[in-house]
Amino acid sequence: MSSPSRPRAGWDDAPPKQRARTYYAATTWIYRWAWGSSFHFAPLVAGRSRRAAIAAYESRIADCLEVAPGATVLDLGCGIGGPAQAVAARTGARVVAINATPEQLLAMPRRWRQPEGRIAPIGGDFQALPLATAVADGAFAFEALCHAVDLGATFREVRRVLRPGAVLCFSDWCLTASFDPGNREHMDLRRTIESSYGVVRLRSHAEWRQGLAEAGFVIERLADAAGDEAEPWYRALQPRDRSLDGLARASWSRTLQESLLRIAERLVLAPPGTGSAVRCLRAGTVALVRAGELGIFTPMLFARCHNPDVG
Repeated sequence: MSSPSRPRAGWDDAPPKQRARTYYAATTWIYRWAWGSSFHFAPLVAGRSRRAAIAAYESRIADCLEVAPGATVLDLGCGIGGPAQAVAARTGARVVAINATPEQLLAMPRRWRQPEGRIAPIGGDFQALPLATAVADGAFAFEALCHAVDLGATFREVRRVLRPGAVLCFSDWCLTASFDPGNREHMDLRRTIESSYGVVRLRSHAEWRQGLAEAGFVIERLADAAGDEAEPWYRALQPRDRSLDGLARASWSRTLQESLLRIAERLVLAPPGTGSAVRCLRAGTVALVRAGELGIFTPMLFARCHNPDVG
């Protein structure tokens, strides 16, 4: 099968450390429209909506943290706050929501970031967290650590700010053991996914494990959560049902949306570059589905590990 065409993304020319920020500055409003306040995949169950599946997965991550009400928990790459709000509500913890993209922090609903609320949004980089040592009782992330340029340095910094015994849980993008770097289609799909979603480099299961182990984390579980689902994960990108959410993912609907957004851009009703951003995301969607069909990629590598009591 031929690989999907790869339109050039506006964020391709950004330096690696700025690529994710440039990407989300251009696409966050599109994600809000398509995904709501939580921009991540979740194990799918027949008869359950995508949004319900996302809520269930956020509850699962919250429970894995094993924190008490009043604890301090970090959301690494918080998006516009959907998962942070869910974890705060589930655990009673105070969530320090970290994000290097100011546009996303500003897009966070005001009711979630009130001084008396449980979410404290702050700007910050994974590799230089603006926090003192050993101040957090736990940390989590949804599909954000894949944007780390230096994974080892990122995990070392996360461990620095966690208290001894604190748990790190995350779900993220990963190349599976079926990925073959000698296969042209596999490599084309990898490059399209990386380019379309502002990821500098997709990593394998072994690379994720190595990064955690070298940073000193004790790994309790590192497995593909997509294996827990009754439906393939990429069905979240396709029309699963006759709901508005499902219809919005039909091919004809995506084509119509793209045309309307191009018109909105010409009329200055949408930000400059909207048309090219949507084309890149659409190419990325095609690549994700194909990579899922081939079994060479998962967006749900689930990790649970902890900071040991000694260094």
